[in-house]
Amino acid sequence: MDTKKRIITGIKPTGEVQIGNYLSVIKNLIEIQDKYEIFFMIANLHAQTVPYNPKELKKLTYNIAKSCIALGMNPKKIVIFRQSDIIYHPYLTWILLCITPIGELQRMHEFKEQSQKYSKEGIGTGILLYPVLMAADILIYNPDLVIVGEDQRQHLELTREIARKFNKKFGNLIKIPEFQIREETAKIMSLSNPYKKMSKSEPQGCLEIFAPLSVIKEKILKAVTDSENEIKYDPLKKPAISNLMTIYKYLTNKTYQEIEVEFKNKGYYQFKLSLFNAFVNYFKEARIKFNKIKNSEIEKIFENSAKKLNKIAYSNLKKIIEKTGLK
Repeated sequence: MDTKKRIITGIKPTGEVQIGNYLSVIKNLIEIQDKYEIFFMIANLHAQTVPYNPKELKKLTYNIAKSCIALGMNPKKIVIFRQSDIIYHPYLTWILLCITPIGELQRMHEFKEQSQKYSKEGIGTGILLYPVLMAADILIYNPDLVIVGEDQRQHLELTREIARKFNKKFGNLIKIPEFQIREETAKIMSLSNPYKKMSKSEPQGCLEIFAPLSVIKEKILKAVTDSENEIKYDPLKKPAISNLMTIYKYLTNKTYQEIEVEFKNKGYYQFKLSLFNAFVNYFKEARIKFNKIKNSEIEKIFENSAKKLNKIAYSNLKKIIEKTGLK
């Protein structure tokens, strides 16, 4: 019997994989893929909560899977799946929605931010309800651990609260998972604004791993810096260069102290050129591999994952259906 602990995590296909995604989640999964049972979800249903282009959504869904495999995820060890292929997630979502107070959803940061962002064109109810879909995505598999970025902390706390509420009302059927956030890499900041998290929604400050090298070089050289042309790690006084140093640290496996010594009496331009070269060297093999992976290969991986996870999801959902009086 497999005694490996189960982990679930994922990425929303609203843009290409960027350095923040890699350092906060993907790199961690690759390092532990032999030790845990890992379910990695490409959350395409979540991507529908804001205005989107269907063709672009489909392309990005494939590209995220390609990116993760090219970076080192082994689909024989990590179950890489497309959220919309698992038909039981929305079913559990409805059951959980019925015990989730609407006030809890209205106070979510994401709901407030996106409602404001799309106030002119209007936004659908999905943005209000999707934290419960996220809870269902997680709880239907009874995982031991969820790995997320800092921006999902509030949603994970809600997930745990929903699980506790369900168990109190219907019996202890749902495991309450722990969650892990890698503190240092959880918030890789934007290259154009060191006070905002790097996000696919702000392309000018987002360092996409598989973008053309000319684009990557331009973004790094244009990255904002602090006053005083000194390479020193100080997140409070020098947030911009400290953010770039964090990226450099993980691409070179050097300490902040070693980086400071390396660039003593050198300026920001020299550092940025070194950061670009480190980026090119670190991701060289992954970029070559990415271009060789076909959509048909990814589709086959999705099909195999769907067969496995639909069985697991239904097995757990069946008990919930019986306990909640639906059958």
